[in-house]
Amino acid sequence: MSIKLKAALAGVALSGLLMACTPAENTETAPAAPTETAGATPNAGGMGAEAMAGPQTPYTASEQQMHQAMMQAHGADPQETFALKMIEHHRGAIAMSEVLMQQNPDPELRQMAEKTMTMQRQEITELEQWVTRHRAGSAAPAPGAAQPAG
Repeated sequence: MSIKLKAALAGVALSGLLMACTPAENTETAPAAPTETAGATPNAGGMGAEAMAGPQTPYTASEQQMHQAMMQAHGADPQETFALKMIEHHRGAIAMSEVLMQQNPDPELRQMAEKTMTMQRQEITELEQWVTRHRAGSAAPAPGAAQPAG
């Protein structure tokens, strides 16, 4: 096969891949309105959950809600934004675990989902406490956290 033919085929394959990975507008499965998140600001130009395409699974609604909430979570600075986005990410993990629990998973997977929910709730609490301290102007380490040598 000639180099020109290989290059042309590679270009066609790449185009097909890019088209397959590009979210399609689907008004039939898109939510009627974006989910509001406390403390979040509207998404000014990013891809909303309603624009994401993919196979419908029992997790689709919780995934879309998580992605939308993460896109809308913005803080006063990059650190606060990270914390707010991670809170939404952890909430999404809890929601997906709850969906799994409704599917009557095998005992090992059930145990993993329960552990995920417990750990994610703990991390949400820690992140929310950090955000509160950060907004108050004192993002000091939480009690028991290692103090930097100085």
